[in-house]
Amino acid sequence: MADPADTTIMGVVHDALRRDLVRTRDAVAADPDDARRVAVADHLVWMLEFLHHHHESEDAGLWPLVRARNPAAAPVLDRMTADHAEVDPLLARALDTAHRYRESAAVRDELLAALDGLSGPLLAHLAREEDEAMPVVAASISQAEWRQWDREFNPTKGRSIRSVAMEGHWLMDGLDPARYAVLVGLVPAPARVLLVRGFARAYRTACTRRWGADVAVGPAR
Repeated sequence: MADPADTTIMGVVHDALRRDLVRTRDAVAADPDDARRVAVADHLVWMLEFLHHHHESEDAGLWPLVRARNPAAAPVLDRMTADHAEVDPLLARALDTAHRYRESAAVRDELLAALDGLSGPLLAHLAREEDEAMPVVAASISQAEWRQWDREFNPTKGRSIRSVAMEGHWLMDGLDPARYAVLVGLVPAPARVLLVRGFARAYRTACTRRWGADVAVGPAR
């Protein structure tokens, strides 16, 4: 294929999920004060909803596209679908508990258990997706098809600039220079300075509220 799909962004998304699952568990286990508990819960709810949408976009858009272009990919795609079927109820449990944790610290142990129950299957799935599914995707569809899937299932139209920028900084957090360049390159040049530089302080402030001042955030340099 002359222009195979560049799936770098999938690993970027997965690394952000892995990173903040650890941060979240550490923060909850530390039994934070009410203000930090609410900040952690709000971020966790956002992240789990993001993950749910991420799975939906793969199931409804990416896997059918790859299957149509490459029927031989069926065993790998079936495994991805089975992984989602295993993970999604655990995700729903964690999301429900996160909502309740926002209202009361009394469910802290329940949330820790829900996060532990989710983490094992989810982390195994993310690794399989990177190691097994993404090479198949790159061999099956073009970069144009990959970008069309992303535009259709992950649109930015209708979202606030702040929402898009804060998600971008969440993805940039801790990112190595090579993948940082790939991620920032997805942002149209006229908006790049505003999104990348204009919201850096807001992202750091939000991280301080939920993780504390001792947790370093921002791209790796």
